[in-house]
Amino acid sequence: MSEFITDLQIKNYRIIQDTASYCFSQDSVILANTAKFAKTDRILDLGTGCGILSVLAIIKQHVKEAVGIEIQEKVCDMAERSNRMNGIENFRIINGDIKDIRNLVRAESFDKVITNPPYFQGNAETEKNLSNIETTATLEDFIKAAAYSLKFGGDLYIVLKIDRLASLVSGLKNNNLEPKEITFVYPKLSAGVDVVIIKAKKGAKEGLISKTLIIQDENGAYTEEFQELYK
Repeated sequence: MSEFITDLQIKNYRIIQDTASYCFSQDSVILANTAKFAKTDRILDLGTGCGILSVLAIIKQHVKEAVGIEIQEKVCDMAERSNRMNGIENFRIINGDIKDIRNLVRAESFDKVITNPPYFQGNAETEKNLSNIETTATLEDFIKAAAYSLKFGGDLYIVLKIDRLASLVSGLKNNNLEPKEITFVYPKLSAGVDVVIIKAKKGAKEGLISKTLIIQDENGAYTEEFQELYK
């Protein structure tokens, strides 16, 4: 049995993961803790996986409702069982393809969209790699789905590897999603930037601010900033 249960260390909330199909990454947790939601928000989680982004949005920021779209039926079932285990009723999971977004959700019906899309291009050779490699959908597909789903003035939060930053910014601007805030995430300062988190607003004017997040100091200890983010 490759499934296991992770304690989120927030009250008694837990989440089911599977080493053979899907485990959430530290990047997902950083993204969820970087995103800013209101209690009235209805959020869409594209490529929800085990549901970590939506679960954290619900239990830490108390959003009104979350909807997750995930193409892998087995992973959807895992997320639904986590919901039942936690007693979460305002997180709905749709087993579907984000490229079919127009048949899955209504246009401009979400206040915020959050996503940790596949980082790499190529062909997935294993079930687990489906979540890491653009086998079923490309970065452009995720951006288009977000643009379709967001209300005018709504925000998209997305995390991606630094080497794909140019493609990400270009795709956002081509779909009327204006980058407003970018966070450069360093595992250590000496290691250079690993991933970027971008907040983009639908229909906004140009104007970008930058932030930096360093996870560990040079001795391997977590920085105060990183620890504060996790609280």
